[in-house]
Amino acid sequence: MKEVLMYIGIFVIAYLFYLIFVLSRKKVLSKFIDSKEVKYLKYKYKIKVDEKNIKKIANLIFLTNSFILTITVFIVSIFDNFILGLIVSVIPLVILILTFYHLIGTYYRKKQGG
Repeated sequence: MKEVLMYIGIFVIAYLFYLIFVLSRKKVLSKFIDSKEVKYLKYKYKIKVDEKNIKKIANLIFLTNSFILTITVFIVSIFDNFILGLIVSVIPLVILILTFYHLIGTYYRKKQGG
């Protein structure tokens, strides 16, 4: 139970960090359009990102990144050796990133009629 609360706490803290420092600041949010995540979605899935829909896309990306971070911390914490945990967590991290960003890209491509 203690571990579950810790992982929920990590998720909430990571998501709140994104909300406070990126989503709530218009200047930073406008620069988010040029981030690697958004560029990947624009070029791979041909998603149109503009000032109107950047908040929705950013919110979904922040939720996804918080979840990926939480899962990665969970995998690292399974191992007694921290270095071994980091090495082993790289493969699931890449798989999670590719899977979730594929889902986001597919969702927005269908939503935008592409």
